[in-house]
Amino acid sequence: MSLTLRRRVRLLGIVSQLIFLSMVVSCSSGQSLNETAFVLPERLRLRSSTAQASRFVTELKGADKVTITGRATSEEGAPWVKIKGPGGETGWAEARYFVSNEVVEQSRRLEEEIRNIPTQAIGRSKATLRLRLTPDRTVDSNTATLLPAGTLMEIVGRRRVPKNSQAASSADNGPTESKHDDWLLIRLQGFAVLPAGWIYGGSVDLEIPPDIFYFNSGGRRISGWLKIGTTHGDDGRSGDHYLVMERKTSGGDDRVDFDRVKVLAYEPVSRSYSTPFREDLPGVFPATLKMDGTKGKVEIITIDADDRKQTRTYLIEIIDGGKVVVSKQTEGKR
Repeated sequence: MSLTLRRRVRLLGIVSQLIFLSMVVSCSSGQSLNETAFVLPERLRLRSSTAQASRFVTELKGADKVTITGRATSEEGAPWVKIKGPGGETGWAEARYFVSNEVVEQSRRLEEEIRNIPTQAIGRSKATLRLRLTPDRTVDSNTATLLPAGTLMEIVGRRRVPKNSQAASSADNGPTESKHDDWLLIRLQGFAVLPAGWIYGGSVDLEIPPDIFYFNSGGRRISGWLKIGTTHGDDGRSGDHYLVMERKTSGGDDRVDFDRVKVLAYEPVSRSYSTPFREDLPGVFPATLKMDGTKGKVEIITIDADDRKQTRTYLIEIIDGGKVVVSKQTEGKR
């Protein structure tokens, strides 16, 4: 073997040893992480260790951006993470109090897509439920977080998805008789970390305005509402006008979000509501309402038997005495 060849072989051996040593060092430091995450609770205390008797070392605020530098399992078997806070503070906390940067970005992208869609209804969760990034309950990888019972949310859309044979998670809290799953697309006001996502239908009670709560048509329930405006009486009292969407409680078309629209107009003299407009139609969210002073326009999306969508436009005017007048304008394909 020539001198040059021996040197090359020797050099190759040295390089191989260096690569091997770097792999060993990398494996031995595998617990040293650098993952970006966000704090979910409004306030969160960090501890000195995962031990039950560990002391509190600092406090973080909701939506704080932190770095996960390590992971461990507590004596009780719960996953914990070591955190470096935005000010350089360090400590331990349960992993469930944090959400990854990737999940936050997906939720915020979804919120951006629906930002200009008007709220169709306000809901409140009946129990703890999963906020998901996609309308699919057959996997848990799309779960962003668990929403506590009583969480208020803005409902902006609804989707029907063919039911998978797999049983629903208990944290989705939905009925299982239907051949389809109902999903609600929601916004979470005041929840800066995860502003939007999907929740399984049937797990939410609607927070219908008290003034119109009892004005359901026979055999129907209110599924959405848009505020038209406010009228004031001579006695100083005021009331709101609403565009209300209703759906049959049984025997209705599962494809639609509502099958009747009507206007509930506040009468300041009698201090009650009248119905100056009502029409039956197969409608889907979102309905849109734009008012400019006392005049405005409503757009309703309808579907036919072949799932083709059309837009119906109605003109709205609030005239003297607070009365509401509605007239149909156009109908266009979508």
